[in-house]
Amino acid sequence: MRRAALGLAVALLLAGCGSGGAESVPSARLPAGLEAGCPDPSTELRLPGGDLPRGATRVRLCPGPSLVDNHGSPVAPDIQGPVDMLTADVDELVALVNEQADLDGELLCNSDAGPELVYWFGYPGGDWRAVQHGSYGCDVVRVGARARRLGGVELSLAFTEALLAQRPSAEPPVGVPAARCLAPYETPRSALASADLDLASASLCVSPRPDTVRSAPLPPELLERVDAGLWPGVSERSRWPCTTGGSQWIEGVTPWGDRVAWGIDACGLLYPLHGASVLPYERQYLSPDLDAAFAALPLGPSEQLG
Repeated sequence: MRRAALGLAVALLLAGCGSGGAESVPSARLPAGLEAGCPDPSTELRLPGGDLPRGATRVRLCPGPSLVDNHGSPVAPDIQGPVDMLTADVDELVALVNEQADLDGELLCNSDAGPELVYWFGYPGGDWRAVQHGSYGCDVVRVGARARRLGGVELSLAFTEALLAQRPSAEPPVGVPAARCLAPYETPRSALASADLDLASASLCVSPRPDTVRSAPLPPELLERVDAGLWPGVSERSRWPCTTGGSQWIEGVTPWGDRVAWGIDACGLLYPLHGASVLPYERQYLSPDLDAAFAALPLGPSEQLG
């Protein structure tokens, strides 16, 4: 659903990509500030040139370079990287990257465009190495100037699982802003590959026209019901007939500041708008009780959609 909404089909022909074997020692400069946050998405990557060295102790997930068309216009939304770094089970993530099959020869991938993700692996002594995952087509992982591997989806899922398992023993940041309705497809949202993330706040968003939105913050009791039962919802259509007062979605923010959202189509079909285009498609519908609760919310006045 979400990929179709992007409205751009691309065919990727990956030819002569070379093997994942060792290349020259990485020459890109080490970007400053990786311990505190992500570098500019256009930063040259310090790639491993093949296998990642063992011994990494942390991983930071960051936005990669924006994909643009021949006119310089973006063809996919950027992503929002998590504020926290993965510090547990990092060796398992290194092994996962290293065991993926090398991409040799030609591989035709038909897909809508998706965002680029960069995983920065940190090592004792201050060194960092990056691998880049294009979350579209064949979900290829770039490990060198000419070296590509398969396994991008596996990397995204494994990173997300490990980071979410780590969070209960850590303190989330303070001052996380409340959820507000943002453009459903153009807004950078969390790259965490989970369709179901607990929320600190959320709003119902209804857009009668592409440039306007009416919203209603979810009260605490409804927010608890959303956390408990929004996803995966129900397996059968919850709206008969399929009618709506405009585009609808749920906009949420987790306690860690991850921006997440779920679209709701005219038949009540749910589809995550976060997850960096790697979430498997599942036909799940908004439950009738939550649908009725959303319909009873008093929407605010029409505002310009940011």
